Amino acid sequence: PRSSSWSMTIAEVHEPTGGAWGGTYVDDEVKKMIEGIVGEEVTKQLTMDDWLEVLRIHIENAKKGLNNESEKVILQLSNTFADSVRGSGGDMETLCKSTAGVSYRKKNVRMVIDADVFAKCFERPLDSIASHINDLLRRKANIQCVLV
Repeated sequence: PRSSSWSMTIAEVHEPTGGAWGGTYVDDEVKKMIEGIVGEEVTKQLTMDDWLEVLRIHIENAKKGLNNESEKVILQLSNTFADSVRGSGGDMETLCKSTAGVSYRKKNVRMVIDADVFAKCFERPLDSIASHINDLLRRKANIQCVLV
């Protein structure tokens, strides 16, 4: 039996907050990773529609497919993306091989990334979330539960 002083109420101790630490932040980190592989000159050639396709469909699928059991993450690229690399005089296979933990499947236009390399794209967003929650907890005393 619970004591009569125990309450089943939830109190808002701080207004809801938001920030740059969600899925968009992860997308930006993946975009930086891709840019680091193929070069800024290639990514600048891509139109907003090209990036939206890569972000909305392919990166989203890669993020959802990553878990503790994952060894590799498959990132499907558009033909336009591969054409941009070729148009700049680059070769996707060579560029991917020059990056540790990344390879390329030409037949399917897919970048194959070691899961631990891809997981690095989550580090800064997760650190930001942890830092924000720590900051909120430091400001408030007597918090027994946090809903995120």
